[in-house]
Amino acid sequence: MEKNETDSYKCGQILVTGGAGFVGSLLVPRLLDQGYAVNVLDLFIYGDQPLSPVLGNPDLKIYKGDIRDSGMIQAPLEGCDTVIHLACISNDPSFDLNPDLGKSINLDAFRPLVEASRDAGVKKFIFASSASVYGISEEDNVDEDHPLRPITDYSRFKVRCEEILDEYSSDK
Repeated sequence: MEKNETDSYKCGQILVTGGAGFVGSLLVPRLLDQGYAVNVLDLFIYGDQPLSPVLGNPDLKIYKGDIRDSGMIQAPLEGCDTVIHLACISNDPSFDLNPDLGKSINLDAFRPLVEASRDAGVKKFIFASSASVYGISEEDNVDEDHPLRPITDYSRFKVRCEEILDEYSSDK
């Protein structure tokens, strides 16, 4: 993401759910380096070590919490115009360890987060889906126009979240 005066859409404050995870811990420092204010909402089940290089940054606010707790979502969303949603049980093997936990985080918490984001005035919601939504294909090139053929609950829930997000999509 680059900010410049010719952009038709600029974001200032970003909420990154799962910001201390594998992808989030790489994304958050880059956003801060580019001048964005960043709120991170994470359970920090692996501690805050992944974000240690940026923990003193005045443009970073840390919220330790669970996206399944709809009552605690409001504070991290305050002032944000963008959400980058990375919080999830992140792959099929991890998901299979506890399918109920996976469903509660990857699907059940999604609509309430999208609705809370809309109600808080968020203009852009970025959802990290997965190539697994396309299933197994004999095609040489699989792109976004390829039919969705999810095989596992993990990938089926990713598809369902894409559908939910489409319900809330607007040009506003």
